[in-house]
Amino acid sequence: MKTKGYYSPKSTTLYDTGGWFLVFMFSGLAFVGVIFDYFWNFLVCSLTLRWKHIDIPRNKRFIYCIIITALGFLIDWLYYELAWGTVDIGHLRMSAAFVPAGSQPILETSTILIPAVIIGLINFSISKWYFHLTPKQALLLGTAMGIFTAPWLIVAFVLLNW
Repeated sequence: MKTKGYYSPKSTTLYDTGGWFLVFMFSGLAFVGVIFDYFWNFLVCSLTLRWKHIDIPRNKRFIYCIIITALGFLIDWLYYELAWGTVDIGHLRMSAAFVPAGSQPILETSTILIPAVIIGLINFSISKWYFHLTPKQALLLGTAMGIFTAPWLIVAFVLLNW
């Protein structure tokens, strides 16, 4: 029984088990978001390659974007959980860095650099290996993907309390 002012560490609320992601997942919106993310990744990748006149077959770009979308989904989820959610896996429990969300908006906004750099490095590595790009070309693609596919919307949604 809960009374006012009483907190039970065994109580479960939605934000304890994955945040708003679960609401989106159960309503089907997470699937729509992943599909949108895939096509956004494909667009950024294709435009960057076209800009530098690098010819990569469409089927290779499709597979590349599947890999990048899956890894990006994991990076975005961990970023959200570590910054504003609570990671609770078995005996591992890590509290959010910013409690309550929006308490330090400038610092919270600057944390977007972390997933952007990780996404850029992963894109650099995979594009160099899978597309056989030169280091300079892979760096350009990794930088573009890191900047344009970073989870900017997560920061906006959290800070605007959506």
